[in-house]
Parts: sequence; C-alpha cells; structure tokens
Amino acid sequence: MNIKSKDFVLMPRHLRKFNGSTIEMFGDEKGQLIYPYVLVSRNGKKYPMSIENRKNFKLIHKVYQDRKVVAERVHRKSDLRSTGKA
Repeated sequence: MNIKSKDFVLMPRHLRKFNGSTIEMFGDEKGQLIYPYVLVSRNGKKYPMSIENRKNFKLIHKVYQDRKVVAERVHRKSDLRSTGKA
C-alpha cells in the first residue's frame, strides 16, 4: 500500500516523504517539518521538536503540503492518517 493512499496510517518515519511541509499541532501551534524535527514557532522564536518521540508525534493534528491537507488526526488518541490528496 502506498503512503499517499487514503486512510494509510502514518508513522514518524513516513513523514520523511513530506519534508518541508507545514505541520499544525493540537493547541494552535504551527511548524515546519524538517525530518526528524518540527521547527515550532513560539513567541517569535523557533524551537526544534523531535517527532521520533512518540509523545511529540501524537501532538501532530494536520500535515499541509502546498496548502492541501495530506494527513490528519481527528483527535489526540486516533492515528495520523493520509487523506489521499497528495
């Protein structure tokens, strides 16, 4: 199964394909994906956050690539799934 097909469950290693994408976190934070980190903007400064850490990976809500939602999670306990629009 292709990682860009609809409803594919993404793991942290699969996000390497979406390098350079925009990440929206739970809690209205946004960042840029530079694998294996997400550069999160807080108070005008950028902080790296490792997505290999399971706790940090669970904070990802949506992944945007060229203004298209390519992956999303409904709530914190659900899996990060591909939307099939990549």
